[in-house]
Amino acid sequence: MHPLTIRCCSHLRSGSIPISIIAGRQWTKPNPFRNPSHTLPLWLVRRNHDAPSAAKAIVIGAGPAGIAVVGNLFEALPRGKIVWIDRAFEGGSVGQFHRELPSYSPAGDYLEYARAIQTFRDISAEAQQPNAVTKLRQLEREMTCSLNYAADMLMLMTDGLLKSPRIEPVMGTVARVVRNPRIREWTVTLDTPEIGFDPNPVTFTAPIVVYCTGTHPKVTALPLPIDRLTVETALAPSRLKLLLPRDEHRRVAVFGSGHTAVLVLRNLFRLAAISHRKLRIRWFTRSENLVYAEPDPYYDLDEDLASAVKGEGVEWGADMRVKNESGGLAGEAAWFARTQLEGERLKGSDAGQFIERIVLPQVEEGLSEQEREAKEHEFMLQGGHLERVDHVVQCIGWERARLPELRPGLGPWRGPIGKPKKLIFNALTGSFFPSGGKRNEVVGLYGAGSAFPELVPTTKGWREPAVGIWKFMKFVNKMVPRWVQATKKGYFAKEDDGKDAEGRRRFHQYY
Repeated sequence: MHPLTIRCCSHLRSGSIPISIIAGRQWTKPNPFRNPSHTLPLWLVRRNHDAPSAAKAIVIGAGPAGIAVVGNLFEALPRGKIVWIDRAFEGGSVGQFHRELPSYSPAGDYLEYARAIQTFRDISAEAQQPNAVTKLRQLEREMTCSLNYAADMLMLMTDGLLKSPRIEPVMGTVARVVRNPRIREWTVTLDTPEIGFDPNPVTFTAPIVVYCTGTHPKVTALPLPIDRLTVETALAPSRLKLLLPRDEHRRVAVFGSGHTAVLVLRNLFRLAAISHRKLRIRWFTRSENLVYAEPDPYYDLDEDLASAVKGEGVEWGADMRVKNESGGLAGEAAWFARTQLEGERLKGSDAGQFIERIVLPQVEEGLSEQEREAKEHEFMLQGGHLERVDHVVQCIGWERARLPELRPGLGPWRGPIGKPKKLIFNALTGSFFPSGGKRNEVVGLYGAGSAFPELVPTTKGWREPAVGIWKFMKFVNKMVPRWVQATKKGYFAKEDDGKDAEGRRRFHQYY
């Protein structure tokens, strides 16, 4: 696998495209759901060289967080090269799978993302009009919209960033990340080809590495072998319509009661009501009551939380007055749930003609998730609830995508040595530190996005993950200058030491 751009010279090349088989297959494979204009420009593809590539930063992932990180690093490192690694450069899961979804956030959030930094403002100003940003300006800022608008905006920023000679796009997957403590640099190694052995794997070095690797739907075992529909397919009506036959009896089981599950139920209901009249849905949920993101009229903060919020410079505004903001239903999903699914309303609603709700039994407190699932499986088997079910969609949460292996150091022949490290993620600073090791052993490694979100103060409890395109940008915009300074010095500044200590004590996550 080879990078799509040069490593030691900048002359353009026309004619043949010297990229690897894997990268070429990923780049050129047909995708009927992709906007044809959203492909890497041919003039970006340049001659490959075998010399190792040194850069100021390496960003892994090209979704909303990865785009934000690259844009902010582009400004924080005005003369540095940035290696940007992704498998598609299509706006992450938003651009590849979720274009047909209604947004969770208002349209104004996506416009703020596009105007957050000067680099993005320049890209939108130089783009031919009308473009994705001008279309966002025409929407009601406080209303939700189709994620197609957000995906087009992300692709506009991606294409604009890729035009810079300071950004080196690489199509591929990272296999290993190793730090050289002597020179304080990371070596990133890409996966080898699918067939054969590559004696000279592609590597890049830089003092800063940022994980923006994203998440994917969580999947657990089922008590019976049933064909699965992926969440990505169930969230795309156009794909779902092609996959499910029109004139055959089909029953789909949907597990979950969150935002994703409600949108899947809505898609299946619309198919059953319009074109797939023999389609039926069984909805498995742990409670009849759904949770909504809504204004909190009794919003109040205790003194400790108020001082913490003020100390972080968080503005007191609408963002701080929404309860269940992280996991509650909002937008079209909330409207569909209130009018069609909520409580006893399901029995008399239009959706109730096609959707049967099965509430899983409540279990005693103190059981592990595995023990709870075992009891639920027993209930479903004894009641025959999975009989005659043809497909299953599990909307039970999200988990981190596969992360690169991290090794503690380099040997005399620059090969990785030691066992893979177990790291702890600090969700207040976006940094990592080793379990049982010293903090400065992994300075220069950071994370952002849905896999590594910031934890922010909320109306109930202490903190919750800040997941959303605009929330990613706010966190990255705040932390990238600090990441750059901490990497240069080898430690965080005093204003971040407190957060680092608090993150180690209370808000860390292992991986």
